[in-house]
Amino acid sequence: MSLVLRGFSVSIGAATIVHDVAAEVPPGQVLALLGRNGAGKTTLVRGLAGLLPAHGSAVLDGVDIAALLPGPRSRVMGYVAQDLAATSARLTVLELLVLAQNSDRMSWQATPDSLARAGAVLERLHIGAFAGSRPAALSGGQRQMVHLALALVRRPRLLLLDEPTSALDLANQLHLLTVVREYTAREGIVTVMILHDLSLAARFADAALMMEQGRITHAGPVGSVMTEEIIGTVYGVRCRLLPVGEGSHFAVYPLGLTGSQA
Repeated sequence: MSLVLRGFSVSIGAATIVHDVAAEVPPGQVLALLGRNGAGKTTLVRGLAGLLPAHGSAVLDGVDIAALLPGPRSRVMGYVAQDLAATSARLTVLELLVLAQNSDRMSWQATPDSLARAGAVLERLHIGAFAGSRPAALSGGQRQMVHLALALVRRPRLLLLDEPTSALDLANQLHLLTVVREYTAREGIVTVMILHDLSLAARFADAALMMEQGRITHAGPVGSVMTEEIIGTVYGVRCRLLPVGEGSHFAVYPLGLTGSQA
């Protein structure tokens, strides 16, 4: 269930914003999209989600999802945006999760299986207490967890996350990313996520694409892309990479701006 991108470009209006992305992500791996604001990360993810015009191929498990119509594409992927769209004010969280599993049907009926799957996802994300609540009554961070639940409950083969930790406190950041990493590995899917926190990217991603001005400048395992030299060049920040967890991963400690940015 690998994801293979070849010549994948994304446009907004008449302008091409993301140019000729080439990448291959094996099943069970998390790919981090890195780069400064405006590098094209969100545009790339929105292109993969079918929300912006794209050219080239994006082959998932032998199927070019870039050529799929919106309905079939939505059945193989889950997308969580940074700016969360409003959800129905009349439905509870549990009802939304059940509906998400039946969105391609002409009628909605809660079955024991769909209820059980919705409950299991809520408990895994530690938001079971919100099952009877309406999203509008929840905080921004709680709604973010609900939107992840809506993506996972449909068992996506490709999970797209745009800054999934932006509204979360530290404990919930770690919890959400742990769930995403474990789910990705267990189900053998591919997850592509945008993160601005480089330490979180180093800990939870297997590979990374570094972007500048809509192009991929560095690609590969996290350790080969997130070096002090590359981070300094791309972000304009001097840093040190500090080993954490007996060397299992590293944290990025910023020292200051580079000479060109100071």
